[in-house]
Amino acid sequence: MAQFAFIVLYLALAGALASWVAGAWFYLRTLRSVAHEGGPTQLTWRAVVVAIFAWPFALARLTGAAAGHAGHVNKALVAFLACSTLAVAATSVATNLARVSR
Repeated sequence: MAQFAFIVLYLALAGALASWVAGAWFYLRTLRSVAHEGGPTQLTWRAVVVAIFAWPFALARLTGAAAGHAGHVNKALVAFLACSTLAVAATSVATNLARVSR
């Protein structure tokens, strides 16, 4: 049983990594769409940092293609949190089962 929990842990970590990469990709596509739709003409580091910290507040203002990409970012964020939660639970189960079986 402990081996099964470790397999679930590794799959959850792989899923978390994949969803983080997908979220970062869609986030960059969202920023590019904002720049093409009349936002800032150049993505500076300051604009990226402000967009990262103001992301939850900026979602209502996005329109067009940027809104579509923002939806994908939110889905990737939910998948990342779900995989992270599953990884923590699988770690707990695996360590408890490994300790009990000794």
